Amino acid sequence: MEDKIKNIVEKFFSKMLVDFSNLEVKKELENIYYIKIESPDSPLIIGPRWKNLEDIKNILKIILHRKLEENIIIHIEINDYLKSKEDKLINFIKSKIEFVEKTGKDLKLPFLSAYERKKVHSFVSDLKSDIYTKSEWEGKERRLYICKKNTKVTIDLDWIDI
Repeated sequence: MEDKIKNIVEKFFSKMLVDFSNLEVKKELENIYYIKIESPDSPLIIGPRWKNLEDIKNILKIILHRKLEENIIIHIEINDYLKSKEDKLINFIKSKIEFVEKTGKDLKLPFLSAYERKKVHSFVSDLKSDIYTKSEWEGKERRLYICKKNTKVTIDLDWIDI
């Protein structure tokens, strides 16, 4: 399957006149593939505020679905761009966690993609702290919250004179 995806993606970028020196496709999970591209045309592929990359990803998903007759999810990495973007996201989340720890107030995050929300949920759950995440709403309105667990105080009434 990786070779089929690679051939389709290579044709796609060639027809777009995008220069690329290396293209790799790896299976991450069932029906989820990671596509890594090295290209001097990365600003063109990524575009302003990641718009071109998201559009390219959506178009490629449609093409792959039609050619392979399967629904697959793809993650496209351009010159380690996703790694850099993920590092920025994690640093942003760390600062928000500090805010929640200091204030004890729940914090609603800006809109994040499903992939970003998953990364944040995983990162926070791995911390093993009194901070957790929750999502509310559905579809494009889905929002992620960083919350502090309530600490419960218990009183043993058997030891208190009332």
